[in-house]
Amino acid sequence: MSSRPRSFLAIFATMRSAKLLCVMTLCALMLCAAALAAPATPPATILPRLQAGQPKVAAYFEAGPYWEFSLLQKEIIKALQQRGVAQHIVFPSEFHISPGWDAPDSVYRAEARKLMANPAIDVIISMGTEATKALLAENNGKTPIMSVDVADPAGAGIVDPATGKGAANLTIRYTKNKWFKVFALFHEALPFRRLGIMYHDSPEGLSYSNVREAREVARERGFSLVEYPFLDKAESVDSCAKGVNRLMQEDIDAFYISALNCFDWTQANPQKIFDVLNKKNIKTFARDGSVHVSKGALMGLSTLDYVPLGKFYADHMAAQLGLLPPNAQLEEAAYTPKIALNLVTAQRMGMDLPLVLLISADELFDATLAGVDKTHASQ
Repeated sequence: MSSRPRSFLAIFATMRSAKLLCVMTLCALMLCAAALAAPATPPATILPRLQAGQPKVAAYFEAGPYWEFSLLQKEIIKALQQRGVAQHIVFPSEFHISPGWDAPDSVYRAEARKLMANPAIDVIISMGTEATKALLAENNGKTPIMSVDVADPAGAGIVDPATGKGAANLTIRYTKNKWFKVFALFHEALPFRRLGIMYHDSPEGLSYSNVREAREVARERGFSLVEYPFLDKAESVDSCAKGVNRLMQEDIDAFYISALNCFDWTQANPQKIFDVLNKKNIKTFARDGSVHVSKGALMGLSTLDYVPLGKFYADHMAAQLGLLPPNAQLEEAAYTPKIALNLVTAQRMGMDLPLVLLISADELFDATLAGVDKTHASQ
C-alpha cells in the first residue's frame, strides 16, 4: 500500500483553504485530492421510456433500521421529485422489508428470494451490506438493485476491488481505498499510539467497522490496533459499553466510532459511551461524522454529501426504469471527504488543534454546540 498518498491532512487543507496555503503546496496537493474520487459503477442499459398510466413499483429492503438508511431514502425520494419523475414510482408498504438485526441470514435470503421472484417489482432499493448480499445471492439477473450505504463493497465481495463492477443489474457507488484514506487521515491529523476498534465477529461486522482497512493502515503507519470482536449481533448499547471499557483497560489513546447500531441516535443513546471516552482524553473519530461530532466525538467525516448521493441513486434508478430520455445527464456523485471537528471536546481534552486541521474543517461545532459553522475558510 506504499503507493497511496500520505499527506491526507494537507489534501483536506488544500481543498478548504486555497487562499491561506502557498501556491506551490496547493498545486502538488490538488493532484493528490483527485485520487480521492472514484467513478461509480455505471448503470445498466436504459430501458424504454415509461408509458403514461403505468407507475413503476419500488421495493425497499434493509436488514434492520439504521438512521443513515432513513436519511438516504428521503434524499433519493426528494431527488426523484426534483427530477419530476416521482409521480411515476410507487413505494408500497408491503414491499418495505426490514426483518431486524437479530434475524438469521436465512431470513434475509428468504425475503430477498420473494422480492426477486415477484414480477410486480420493478426496482429494489437495497440498504446496507446484508440486504445487498442476500439479494445478490438470490439474484434473478433482471430486477435493478440500487445498493446504498454499503460499508465496504469490495471487502464484502459485492464488487471487484479493481474495477468497482458487480452484477449487471447492480448500481452502487464505490470509492476505491476510501477507508484506507480515512484511517490515514485520522492518524496524520491527530497522531495516536493505540487505536481501539470493536465489532461483531462476522463478515458483516468486520465490514461495518472497516477492520480490514484499519489493520493494514496500522501496519503501514506503525500504530497498534486494539480489537474487541465480542459485540452481540444486534450491537446493543450494553455490549458496546462493555467493549469500550475493555479497550480502555488495554490503554487505547484513540477510538474509531464505526457504523454500529449502538451509535445510532435514532435507536439508542450512546452519550454515556462518548462521555466516558472524552473523560479519559481518548481521541475519537466518527466515520459517520456530523451527528456524532455534534454529540461529543472529537473528529469525523462530515456528512454533507447525502444530497448528491441521493441524486446519484435517483438518477440511475429513473434511467433504468425508462423515466429519463436516453441522453439524460446523470448525477455522478464522486466522493469528496470533508472534516467535522468539535472544539468543545478538544478544549476539554486540553488539546491545541493544528491550524491546518482547523482550516481544513467544513463543520466546526463551537462552545454552544447550537449549530454548525459551514463557512469555508477560503471565503
